Amino acid sequence: MKKTQQLAAFTSLALLSSSAMAHPGHETGSFSAGLTHPVTGFDHLVMLVAFGILVACVQTSAVRKMGLVLSALASLLVGLAAGQVFGGFNGVELAIGASLFVVSGAIWQAFHASKDMLRLALTLCVGLVFFHGYAHGVEAQGAISSFAAGMTVSAAALMVLGLQFGRALSSPWLSVGVASVSALVIL
Repeated sequence: MKKTQQLAAFTSLALLSSSAMAHPGHETGSFSAGLTHPVTGFDHLVMLVAFGILVACVQTSAVRKMGLVLSALASLLVGLAAGQVFGGFNGVELAIGASLFVVSGAIWQAFHASKDMLRLALTLCVGLVFFHGYAHGVEAQGAISSFAAGMTVSAAALMVLGLQFGRALSSPWLSVGVASVSALVIL
C-alpha cells in the first residue's frame, strides 16, 4: 500500500468515527461494548492511533516500543479502575482534550528534541491515556472486567495500526495532521 493510500485510509477511518461517548448512557458491561468503544469514540480513536504513531517515530528498540504500548494500556486500565472508585471531577474532559494535543507535540518532539525532553513527552502521553480510561470508569455500571478486556484489545489494535502508519509515514509533519484532527474533535 502506498503512503498516500495509507494516509487516505487513516483519514477515512478518523472521519467515519462518531463523537466521543465519555458520558453516562452507553453500555459498559460487555466485552463487545469495550471492543467497539475506542473505535466509535473519536477522541479515543485519535489518541490511540496517534500514540502508536508516536511510538513508531521514537528511535528505540522494539522491546522499548512494546513497553511504551503496554504502559499506555496499563494507564488506561488504571484510569478505568480509578474512575469507578473515585467518581467524576470537572477536569476529566479537559485532560482528554489536552491529551490529543500533547501527543501531537510529542510526535514533533520525536524528531527534534533531546532524549530527556522526549522522555518527558512520552511520560505525559502515557499519563494522559489514564484520563481516557477514567472517564469510562466514572460511568461504568457494575463489574467492568469484560468491558475493560474488550477496551484493552481494541486499544492495542489501534496503537498497532498507528505503529504501522508511523513506520510508513515517518515524518514530524504527522504531528500537524494529528493536531488538525484533534482540533476537529474539540470543536
